[in-house]
Amino acid sequence: MEVSEGRGNPSWRLGDHVSVTYAADDECRDLLTGFVTTGLRPGQRVVVFLDADDADLARHLTDAAPDAAPGQLMVLMHGDGFDVSGPTRVQQMLDGLTAMRDQSYAEHYQGLFVAGKMTWTLRAGFDTPELLVYESAVNRFFGDGRVAGLCLYDRRRFDKEALTAIGAVHPGPLLRFTVGGWGAHLRLSGELDASNAGALPSILDMVTEVDSTVLLDASDLRFLDAAAAGAIVRFAASRPTRHTVVRCTRGVRQALSLVGADTVPSLVLRDQVSGV
Repeated sequence: MEVSEGRGNPSWRLGDHVSVTYAADDECRDLLTGFVTTGLRPGQRVVVFLDADDADLARHLTDAAPDAAPGQLMVLMHGDGFDVSGPTRVQQMLDGLTAMRDQSYAEHYQGLFVAGKMTWTLRAGFDTPELLVYESAVNRFFGDGRVAGLCLYDRRRFDKEALTAIGAVHPGPLLRFTVGGWGAHLRLSGELDASNAGALPSILDMVTEVDSTVLLDASDLRFLDAAAAGAIVRFAASRPTRHTVVRCTRGVRQALSLVGADTVPSLVLRDQVSGV
């Protein structure tokens, strides 16, 4: 499935990491305006990353938020507000996002909306493999559920094959996840299918190195396909000396059993209403 196209009236929520494509500048402007105005609720900050030639768009977004408190809306242009370059550009961006999130929480913001017009990555030298690494790795950034992310891709600048691959590593809008319990508790909600299953390995990587039992709470997961079920079973099998406990509905349990869950001793399935 391709990245979803920017049509209709999307409903942005904390916990999202969504990729949307557009093919006209006004479409991109309208999507960003809606994201900004939704995110500027009391107690939330909005950050928008733009390309170097987006001065008019930056002014439009600022004008669209006349009631924003000082510092609540940050519109940054590549080369003038943020700059990543060179062989470490992926890590530079990840480090910058983390620092921005931590600063926002230190300033008592309860939520953070982050949007990017992703043509900036072309100017910064990202190729498709680097973008896939970045988009997969940044899933960790959204794991506390207090952040929403929107990545906007121009169909005139990115080819169809790249957009399909990029879309698959974005879990939203169908899937949301949070990490808690000192990093040993991963909660999944929504749906896992071909449109977002590419994001699952990077999400599971967040708890791979936990030296204790991992609780994967899938009680609110309404659907997963065979590929996603297989990824969960392989994750448990990769930790043979540490248990992975999956709390799930009967339907999810059946899907896991069909792909070999019962053959993995370290994988423990529990009903969604039971204790661990």
